[in-house]
Amino acid sequence: MKHIKRKITLSVLGTMLLVFASLLAAVNIFIPQYLTAEAKKAILSEDDRSEPIPFAVAANGTDKTDEHFLAPSVRYLEIEGELSPAEHLSKAELRLKDYCRNEKPYADEFHTFKIGGSRFVFRLTQVEADEYEQAYSYILYVDVGAVMQYASYLNAVFFAVLAVLTVLVCIFGRKLGGYVERAHESQKWFFQNVSHELKTPMMAVQGCAEGIHTGVLDPVEASGVILEENERMSTLIEELLALSKLESGQIKQDFHSSDVRELLYDCLRNTEALINQKKLRIILHFDSSPILVSCDEIQLCRAFANIITNALRYAKEKIEIECTQKKGNAVIRIRDDGEGIASELLPHIFDRFFSTREGGTGIGLALTREIISLHKGTIKVENNGGTVFEISLPAKNR
Repeated sequence: MKHIKRKITLSVLGTMLLVFASLLAAVNIFIPQYLTAEAKKAILSEDDRSEPIPFAVAANGTDKTDEHFLAPSVRYLEIEGELSPAEHLSKAELRLKDYCRNEKPYADEFHTFKIGGSRFVFRLTQVEADEYEQAYSYILYVDVGAVMQYASYLNAVFFAVLAVLTVLVCIFGRKLGGYVERAHESQKWFFQNVSHELKTPMMAVQGCAEGIHTGVLDPVEASGVILEENERMSTLIEELLALSKLESGQIKQDFHSSDVRELLYDCLRNTEALINQKKLRIILHFDSSPILVSCDEIQLCRAFANIITNALRYAKEKIEIECTQKKGNAVIRIRDDGEGIASELLPHIFDRFFSTREGGTGIGLALTREIISLHKGTIKVENNGGTVFEISLPAKNR
């Protein structure tokens, strides 16, 4: 992953240059060749006349539904004679006429003559003398220079576009490279933390197993530690799998209308043992009317349970849960009366593998945030007489 920004930029830039090189080749090589070949076909199709064609007019003035598309551009020029007087010819055509007189190109063959912005494709024909007229020669030609001129304009446009795209590709390459680098670092960091989180309980299990085997540890006490660490590993793996499936969209969502208050009641019933163990008071401030949201009950209950369980762990005497509907949102506030979270740690509380509790997996709150985001909601945390988690979800009209 070294120099990934440079590699991505050069790769995209190389592909772009290859495309532009192909376009330039088409404009500067294939198009001229194509036009020259088509001009020859047009001249051949028009060279079956029995009478000379007046200067500077189409070689075939009659209507033909099957005539070549360049036929209207075919011109007649008599090398010797009065049918093509000089005053009616352009400078380029005069030069073409002089060229044919002086250089005497082979008859019945195609030739190319370039001068200025003109590019003539022509064919010389010699007519033998007979009893009615003298010998003479003429050419049929097509000036494809105007079309070729567009090719030069296209070259300028291509180079201008290429310059702009080069700048954009460099910017895009750096941004994309930065994203890939961050993703790689995140992945690397993720695996390092997973390895660490799994290694710690595994070492504890191994130590207890060896202690039982050698008779150093009490089997009952050691087996209790093994069971505890095994549960920790199972919880970590379960939460990692759930988080991974949520992020990749592998979990099929079952959204329907539910009362948030009922979901909170269910979560409290599931944590009743911990509440009784710590002898905590639960204070509820719920709206009297149903607060309906569109949700996946299983996933949303998991998110609520993670927050409530955290509050129960750190509460001293009580936790308060508010559930109200405000401005079209269901707002859930869960407050404990514990010590709160250090202010410097608050920005990281939803990061993966970040935990303020010894033995915590650091996945629960990251999973909770992902679930809330899936429901198009928000979650935030603050210190206010303890730790306060606030969840906001889009509510349905009552």
